[in-house]
Amino acid sequence: MKKALTILLSLTLILTLTACGGKATTESSAPEKSGKSSSGEVKSDKIKYYGIGETVDVDDGFEITIDKVEIIDDLSIFQQYSEGYVYIKVYATAKNITDEKQNTKDSLLRIVRDDNPDPELSDYSRNRNVWNTETEEMYIKEYIAPGETNGGFMVFQLKPDEKEIIMTYDVIYPTDIRFKIQIP
Repeated sequence: MKKALTILLSLTLILTLTACGGKATTESSAPEKSGKSSSGEVKSDKIKYYGIGETVDVDDGFEITIDKVEIIDDLSIFQQYSEGYVYIKVYATAKNITDEKQNTKDSLLRIVRDDNPDPELSDYSRNRNVWNTETEEMYIKEYIAPGETNGGFMVFQLKPDEKEIIMTYDVIYPTDIRFKIQIP
C-alpha cells in the first residue's frame, strides 16, 4: 500500500511539474495569434499613436487630450535647469468620464524613449523646478467631478536633437496608449 501511494504521489508531482514547467522552445517577441500574453493579459498586436488634439479614453475613468506643445525659450521660469537641453510645455486636458469624483495623476503623461516609459534625462526633467509664478497655468493633481475637466501644462526636458517624442499615460501598469508629437 505504501509503495502504491508513493508511486501515485510521485506521478502526481511529475505531472504537476511538467504542466507548470513552461515551454522548452525559445521565446519570440512576436505577439501570439490569440492576442493574449502568457500571463493572460490582453495585448494588442499594434500600438496606436495619437496626435495633438486627439482625445483618448485611457480606461482609467479619464479621457486625455494633448492640446498643444511649445518650446520654452525663456528658461528664467526655472529655479534650476540643465544646460544643453531643450524644455517644452505640454498642454493637456483630462476629463472625468465616470459617474464618480476621480483623482487625476500628478504628472498625467510621461515620455517614452527606447521603450523605457520613464527615462529621466537629469534631475531637472519635470515640473518640480518651475517658479511658483507659473503654477497657476500648470497641470495640478486634483479631484475632478463627473463630466468636468482639469487642464494645464507639464514641463519636460528633451535632448537637443529630439524632433519627435512619444508620450504615454503616466500609470504604473503597462499601457498601449501612446501620443506621437512633433516638436515645433
